Amino acid sequence: MRILSHIFGIGAMTALFLSYQQKSRKNLIIAKLITDISWVAHYFFLGATAGMIPNFVGIFREVVFINRNSKKWASSVFWPILFIMINWSLGIISFKSWFDILPITASSFVTVSLWLNNPRLTKLISIPVSCAFLVYDIFVSSYIGIITESIAILSIIIFFIKNKGVHNNGK
Repeated sequence: MRILSHIFGIGAMTALFLSYQQKSRKNLIIAKLITDISWVAHYFFLGATAGMIPNFVGIFREVVFINRNSKKWASSVFWPILFIMINWSLGIISFKSWFDILPITASSFVTVSLWLNNPRLTKLISIPVSCAFLVYDIFVSSYIGIITESIAILSIIIFFIKNKGVHNNGK
């Protein structure tokens, strides 16, 4: 089980790193979808339910959010509210320890950040998200998660350095 956890964790780590290097919102969300699928399997094999829940809900969130600018049904503010409520409901039901709240809280921020049409702001909001998952990964002994969140934070910082800051539109 631990080996499978590592395999899916490496896949999630790779996809997450690539997601923060994307300039378009659609490519960022596609990479995030692949990341969430991999994290679900990773946390499942670790037995870390609280980490699995927001990533599982995230799969459906990304499918809706990918269609946001092209399909009217996906553009309603109903969707981010629904996904946040589902995450919190499932999080409360599965609550076992104080650190179980970290992935659920982080997922609320991810939902808001992915809903935005600004990939730079999405990446900026992702820094506290990665910090929350980093702490959670320490508690559930997800060594791949610890490495991943550290790399994610570094990747976001590299993006902003490479693209000359938070407010620059890449020009």
